[in-house]
Amino acid sequence: MKRNLFLVFWIVGILMPMAWLVRPSPVAYRIFNTLFSPAWMHILMHGLLFAVLGALLMQRLSGTPARRVGLTLTLVLAAAILQEGFQLLSRQSVLHPDNLFDIGVDMLSGLLGVLAVLTVRKRATERTA
Repeated sequence: MKRNLFLVFWIVGILMPMAWLVRPSPVAYRIFNTLFSPAWMHILMHGLLFAVLGALLMQRLSGTPARRVGLTLTLVLAAAILQEGFQLLSRQSVLHPDNLFDIGVDMLSGLLGVLAVLTVRKRATERTA
């Protein structure tokens, strides 16, 4: 139960535009923009968030490995699209190539999370054999 609750909180954290939380405070908003405006930091944060999401989903979904991978990547894509949609709404903006780039980073990162789980499981199986 606690593991599923962590997954729910992780997804909510991904979907909520963090700028909404800091926008009421000019100081917090300035710090937020200073930290997260560089492109490398933006990419790193998307990568971290979605790699962990991919790993968490792979650990919690059931079925064959192929089914879990497919479902995990589908859910990662859904979360990526929702996150970009919420960001567009919060900024009252239109779809831009940067949004598609972010979705690509999210998908690649989700795949890395999936591969990490599969690698760990394979090594654990080899050790017990």
